[in-house]
Amino acid sequence: MWRTDQVKPAPDSWSAVFDQASSQKGKVTAYDSPIYIADAGLYLMATKPELGIKDPYALDAKQLAAAADLLKAQKANVSEYWSDYLKEIQAFKNGSSTVGTTWQVIANLAQAEKAPVQVVLPKEGATGWSDTWMVGAKSEHKTCAYKFIDHIVSPKTNAAVAEYFGEAPANRKACAETVDKNHCATFHADDEEYFSKVHYWTTPISACLDGRTDVACTDYAEWTKAWTEIRNS
Repeated sequence: MWRTDQVKPAPDSWSAVFDQASSQKGKVTAYDSPIYIADAGLYLMATKPELGIKDPYALDAKQLAAAADLLKAQKANVSEYWSDYLKEIQAFKNGSSTVGTTWQVIANLAQAEKAPVQVVLPKEGATGWSDTWMVGAKSEHKTCAYKFIDHIVSPKTNAAVAEYFGEAPANRKACAETVDKNHCATFHADDEEYFSKVHYWTTPISACLDGRTDVACTDYAEWTKAWTEIRNS
């Protein structure tokens, strides 16, 4: 997301928050979580092929170090790391943040509050996630649990949940049940090409998720340690 009155031309790449971040020094914002390292990995996967990154969640020690270095360099231009979406809305409204990672629902709310912002899926792709329900293996009332899941994914209920949280519904039939008939278009619910560029959050583990067996990958504990070092650098 970027402020259209302060970031020109309109960005189409994550370079706006990495290699070109100095043009918005002190006004770049980024998500505050170790999983954000994957965003750096995704950018390096596209711009530094010599690193051999095939999956932003499967980073060996050298690749993790490269991602950490990129994020440490970015920090000099960061206004704040956000986890509270309301704070990000306010930062873009008052101009203390002008460019950075966001969620579609944050952009919608910011625009509703007259902030001059726009969003784009960068050409390198993006990270993202799906909210899911699971039934505990040792739960005592599985029939009740499955009935609840049947309910929560039914078209009308799924539409209500998606609109409330600001997400694309999981059930295609939910699009006909939304109050806002543009909801599914806004959240790209039917756009398979759009979501083919989204790399869904995956917990990093030592067994490389990209299939490599000749090297160990870094797990989430190592990502957490790296993120702490980045934030404290």
